[in-house]
Amino acid sequence: MDREHQGDTLNDMLSASWEGSEIAVADGVPDAVARIARGPRVMGELRTGKPGPTLICVGGVHGNEPAGVLGLDRIFQRLETAGLQDVCGRMVGLVGNRQALARNRRFLKHDLNRFWSPERCARLRRRSGPLEAEAEELRDLDKHLERLLAESEGQPVYFLDLHTTSGQGPAFANLDDTLPNREFALNFPVPLVVGIEEELAGTLTGYLFERGAMTLGFESGQHEDAHSVDLAEAAIWIALEASGILPRGSRAEVAEARRALDENRGGIPHVVEIRHRHGVQTGDGFKMRPGYRNFQNVRKGEVLAADNRGEMTSAESAMILMPLYQEQGEDGFFLVRRVHPFWLKLSAVVRQWHLERYLHLLPGVVPHAEEEGRFTVDRRYARWLALEIFHLLGFRRRGVAGPYLLMGRRPYDR
Repeated sequence: MDREHQGDTLNDMLSASWEGSEIAVADGVPDAVARIARGPRVMGELRTGKPGPTLICVGGVHGNEPAGVLGLDRIFQRLETAGLQDVCGRMVGLVGNRQALARNRRFLKHDLNRFWSPERCARLRRRSGPLEAEAEELRDLDKHLERLLAESEGQPVYFLDLHTTSGQGPAFANLDDTLPNREFALNFPVPLVVGIEEELAGTLTGYLFERGAMTLGFESGQHEDAHSVDLAEAAIWIALEASGILPRGSRAEVAEARRALDENRGGIPHVVEIRHRHGVQTGDGFKMRPGYRNFQNVRKGEVLAADNRGEMTSAESAMILMPLYQEQGEDGFFLVRRVHPFWLKLSAVVRQWHLERYLHLLPGVVPHAEEEGRFTVDRRYARWLALEIFHLLGFRRRGVAGPYLLMGRRPYDR
């Protein structure tokens, strides 16, 4: 670390990072979490003074998931005395939903991780005065993100969004499957989930991905499991090296982090894809059957949950992901299946060949009448293989209208 910059960046920010605020803390919230919730948005910053990439880490976007901010807290304490050499660029840790963290709730008014859109951010930037909780959190967090993107000065920007789940199971990560995102994600020896961005709108990773950052959502375990903090810290160490801020092989902490995550993964496939999402709405009376773990195998026809309309069964034999065992949340469960490494290698090759020029030859596929580079897929005629081909070529679902899907190429894929 550039000693000239150390005193007025990392150390100063660490010493100032726990100044009090007006945020009220609910009974039972651990002291360490209360301290972070009451502190400023920026938990800490490593700025080396040498040009290089920017790594932005955010924890606590959901207020009942404190492992991410606790992992960041550890990292900055370690970095303060690490004696880093030959590092470049910048790493910043931000707190997500401080008001929800202080109350140990996923959110207060709106899910902050379903709230991000360019239109909403632009509108809130023009607003002044008090706002509802998540609108206020978004406006302030967006201000810091805009500053960091502007200050990156054309250097790569990486984003790590730290979460946990209500169900038990190993750590895993999800990504929007572009080749640069994939290159970043493959540094993490955890199950990688592709396709979740087609199911969820308004996520922070999606917002920053569309701005050109390489993004990864990291789920470090179950909310109340203390080991989730260890695995969140491990993910941050790996991200520091994978982004290029730390030189390869320079820190024993990174090697130990990889060992811990690989051991935690066990025999679960390295890459899986989303096959199904069961959405939940207020008043559904949704109740997951007890005992499911992330990546547990389920059989076709197995009863997974029930709501006011009756029982829900698995549409196929698959693995279950993120079964909902908490009061708040819009996702009852997901079903995933393994992606063979052959398809990953093939997709990396064929995306360079511009084969999308031939997609209109598939049954039920026509070029979009108004949007160049997008296609309308009629599911009444297009076989499932057509969607697999779209995904292989780097396309994702952009909209649904009755039997029609709108497919568009992911930006920044090359």
